Amino acid sequence: MIAPLSKNSFADARGISALELLIVVAMISVITGFALMQVVEARQYITRENAAQQLAAYLEKARLDSVRRHPSIPDEMAQVSIINASFYSVTIDADGNGTLDAPRVISMPAESNLQFNEPYPRTIYFNWRGRTVDVDGNPADPDFVSLSHSHGSSTINLTAAGEPSLVGAPVSSPVVNSNPPPPSFRTTTQINH
Repeated sequence: MIAPLSKNSFADARGISALELLIVVAMISVITGFALMQVVEARQYITRENAAQQLAAYLEKARLDSVRRHPSIPDEMAQVSIINASFYSVTIDADGNGTLDAPRVISMPAESNLQFNEPYPRTIYFNWRGRTVDVDGNPADPDFVSLSHSHGSSTINLTAAGEPSLVGAPVSSPVVNSNPPPPSFRTTTQINH
C-alpha cells in the first residue's frame, strides 16, 4: 500500500518580507547613529575637561612657584598668559634654580575647536603670597578663564587667595531630608535617664 501523501512542513514556512527587513535595518541605523553622536559628545566633553584641568594645574604650579621663590617684582613672578583663543604660556621656575625659565607655550588639543574667552592677550601674575596681581604688582581681582566649543564650556575661577577651581555643573538630584524611624531596643535593655 502506498502511504498517503503527507503535507510538506516547509510549504507553510514563511520568510520575512522586504518591508520587515527594511524596518529592522532602519531601526538599527537610528540606534547606531544615536550611539555614535553620544560617543562624539562624550569625547568632546572629556577633551574639554582635560584641557581645563591641565590649565588649572598650570595655574596652581605658577601660584606655588611664586610662593616658593618670593618674587618682589612682576617680572620675577610666575605667570600664565593667555596669548590668543587657542594658545597660552606658562612661565615658572621649573628647574628650581631660583629664576624663571623661558615661557612654555601650550596649544589647545588639535581639532577640538576649544577657545578661551576674551580678552586676550592677558596675563595672570602671582605674587609671593600666591595672590593674583596686575602688571604693576597691585592686588587684582581674580578673573575666570573659560574654555568653550560647540558642545559646551568649562570655567576655571581663581579664588581671592589665587587658587584655581574648576566650576562644574550643579548636582541635579536634590537632597531629601527624611525622618529616621525611632530606635528599637530589646525589651531587656535598660535605659538610664
